[in-house]
Parts: sequence; structure tokens; C-alpha cells
Amino acid sequence: MRFNRFYCVAAIGASLALIGAIFALFWGDILDAIIIKEKQLNPTSKAYKLWKRPPFQLTWEITFFNWTNADAFLENKAIKPVFAEVGPYVFSESSEKVDVRFNTKNSTISFRRRSYFTPVNDRSSTARPDDEITSINMVALSAANRARFWGYAAQRAISFALFSYRQDIFVTRTARELLFEGYPEPMIDRAQEILSFIGEDIPFEGRFSWFHTINASKNAYGHFNMDSGKDDSSQYGLIRVWNYRTKADFADGDCGKFRGFTGDIFPTKIRKDRPLGIFTPEMCRMVSFEFEREEDVYGVTGYRFVGSERTVDNGSLYSENQCNFGGEFMPSGMINITECRLGAPFYMSFPHFYLADPFYREQMEGLSPNRDKHQFFFTIEPTTGVVLNASIRFQVNVLLQKYSDIALYQDAPRSYIPVFWFTRSFHMPKDEVHKLKGLLNASHLGYSGSFAVVCFGLLTGLLSLILNCIIKSPPDARDMDERTAKAQNGDARGDYHVVNSEHQDKDRIKL
Repeated sequence: MRFNRFYCVAAIGASLALIGAIFALFWGDILDAIIIKEKQLNPTSKAYKLWKRPPFQLTWEITFFNWTNADAFLENKAIKPVFAEVGPYVFSESSEKVDVRFNTKNSTISFRRRSYFTPVNDRSSTARPDDEITSINMVALSAANRARFWGYAAQRAISFALFSYRQDIFVTRTARELLFEGYPEPMIDRAQEILSFIGEDIPFEGRFSWFHTINASKNAYGHFNMDSGKDDSSQYGLIRVWNYRTKADFADGDCGKFRGFTGDIFPTKIRKDRPLGIFTPEMCRMVSFEFEREEDVYGVTGYRFVGSERTVDNGSLYSENQCNFGGEFMPSGMINITECRLGAPFYMSFPHFYLADPFYREQMEGLSPNRDKHQFFFTIEPTTGVVLNASIRFQVNVLLQKYSDIALYQDAPRSYIPVFWFTRSFHMPKDEVHKLKGLLNASHLGYSGSFAVVCFGLLTGLLSLILNCIIKSPPDARDMDERTAKAQNGDARGDYHVVNSEHQDKDRIKL
């Protein structure tokens, strides 16, 4: 059988097309495996060093609510409390992971988180650290709320202590004192003496502020145990245990389980059709966020997940959130975190009660929700799981109510008091986004190259077959001899011509 060059080239083209098709089919898995390997957390990996000490700082913007008619409201319960925003006060946060331990038996990582806050001179803000702000007296209210389930004698002891130290329902302090500096509060020491008899403690050390206990403290956020994703890459960054427990003591069922991502790292292959859950130690639980839209960040397409009504629901709308109501029915839009905050009557919502039931805003004046200013969102690049943008926004509220056996609060009206709201934001620098874009573009070349190989192989094979049909190769000498022998039916005398017999006979007669 004679060798055909056209068929050989066609076979090579078909092989190239098959290889390209296989490569294109599995390129996504190949790319994902490469990214997972690069994101692997181990003591020597680059990803671990970036995770342990992130090179990027977060920005905190804290806005207080100044209670402008506190005296009038407490004297005349028929009027509404009025609040005015003061701020924002801007700080940068740098963080690190400490006490890191790799648990090889179950592929998890244990650690604590420590944050450092530095004031930022924001010239666009008119707020100053020495601005005076009238707000709820959290020291007195926390003591009264923790004592409400104690015996009569303990409650009267708290009542006497509040009277002795001239505590009031509200305080007026500077923003500097309320933020990080703190102000001396003898009532804290007295409360610690009382609580020591029942085995409880207050971690304020004689001073009170909202943030001084978390600045540079490795115990502020608790102890985390997180999945490393070694056994299952989809579990990368998921909380397994927090403060050595898998669920909250104050909640039953799945609602109280500690779960969700840590918020600073996410797995690959983020999907639109699944909500993302983030565990927040400030609230001792996971809150979920839903896909809203695709968003362009410096040329990179990310998935934008936002806080919804489900995020701050307390079980009144969604049954899976029933552990967020704290034992009493409330309209949707505010989560009870009292048990998470040492018995202080804290309630979390979106700023200005955004997406909350109008019930809360109707109780007061001065709050106006705005989607652009108050929406919680984060944008993730879905292929790599890298966070491009994030704005974590929550509002801290407290419940002022009557405590019959504590004199200071015997006539207190029941009202939710907004204290402050904050934005914790991150925006990946433009040059870092461009590096990520280059990586994604390189990954797209894998698909483009695969399809190019497929097209080249198919085109090569097709052209070879066409040319084989059009172009005929000239016969060689051996082929000609074989065809001649067949034409002569095997006569070895060679070529001859048949002579007409009639003409031959005439020639013979003439001779």
C-alpha cells in the first residue's frame, strides 16, 4: 500500500484538534488547581505571609448620634428622642494573626486576631475629637440589665451603687473619650466587686470607651479555628470553632452554629446563586449576603454581594433566624446580641435602620436611611476569590427600658437608642487590581490557545483531504509497466497494431 502524505497531515491535524478540545474542556479545572495551590496556607507559602500580616490597611469611619433632647425626653415621654449625626471620625486599621497553629489532623488553622487603630486626619470631615456628644450611659444600663434576673438583694445593691456614684441615664463626653481614650468610671470597679460574688467579670479596668478594649488586644475578637481547605478547597476560610465552641450557648438549632467565612479570605469559584455567609465575632454569629450584580473594578469583573432584609432579620420574616430575637418578638431589621455582649442590651442593625421595619424610625427623629450611604456590600473576583471592594456597615443600638427594682430606671421609657454606626471599608489599590487582571488575562489565553489549536487542527486536516482529492500525483514507471501488461493481456511481444486483412490480400495479387 502506497504511503499518502495528505492522509498523514490530516491525521496530525485531527490529533491537534482533539488535544486542543481536551485542554479547553479541562482548562478551568487546571487553572483552579493552580490558584488553589497558590492560595494554600502553610508556614512557608506566600499566601500565608499575606494572610498573617495583610499589607493593606482598612479604613474605619465612626459616626456618633448626639442625643439632643435627652433631658426633655426623659421628663416628657410623649415626645420623641431626637438625634443628630456627629462625624465621621476616621481611623486606619492594620491587623495581624497571632498564636497561629496548624492542626494537621483535621486540616484546620487556629489563631487570634490583633488590630491596631491609628487616627486619620480627614480634612473633609468637620468632626473634631473634642466634640461633646450626649449618649446613653452604657455603664449604668449594662449593670441594670445584667441584674434584672438576679435576686432582689443584688438588684438593690446595684441600685445603691448607681445612686452612690451619681449615675444618670445619659452622659455627655468628648468623642475622644467615647472612642479610644476612655473616661474613668468608678462605677465599673464597684460593679466588679458585686459581680465577683457570682463569678462574673467586666473587662473594662475602671475606664469606659467603645473601642479601647480592642485596640492592640489579641483577645478582643476571640479564638478562631478555621478550615485550611486542604481536604476540600470549597471549605477554604470557613469557621469551624470559635472560642473553643461550635455553637452559641444562648441559641438552639442550626441558627446558633458558628459558621461562615472569616471575611478576609474566600475560596475559588464563587457562585451567584448561593448566598455568602460571614462570621462576625462582634455579633457571635454568621450573617448572610446575597448576590446583587456584576461590578467592574478597574477592568476586573467582580460579584457584588449585599446585605438584605435576611441579613438583619430576627426571625420575624425568616424562621432560620429565630435565635436572633433574644426571647422577645421584635419587628424585622434589628438583631439582639445582648448575650454576646456580656449582658449589655445591644442590638445591631444597618445604619439609620436601612431595610428595617419603619417601626424603629417612627420612634425617633433625625434618622434617614440611604442605600448609597448605608448599604453593606463586598465585591469578590469569582475565579480567584479575591476581595476587590468591601464596605461593612452596621449600627449599634441599645434598649432603654424600665427596671422596677433599680431606682434610676423605675420610670424609664422603653425606647431603642442609636449610639453610633460605622463603616469598615477596603478598596484594593489600582496597581494590585491590574496585577490580578494580568493573571486573569493570562488564564484566558489558555482558553484562547486551546480553541486556536482546535481550529488549526481541523483546518489542517480538512485542507489535506481537499488537496488529496484535487491534486493527483504523476504515475511512476512501474505503474506504467503494470498498466501496459494488463492492456496486452499478458502478451510479451510488446506493443503492436492490427493490420486490415483486405488491404493485405490486394497487395498480394498485384505481386
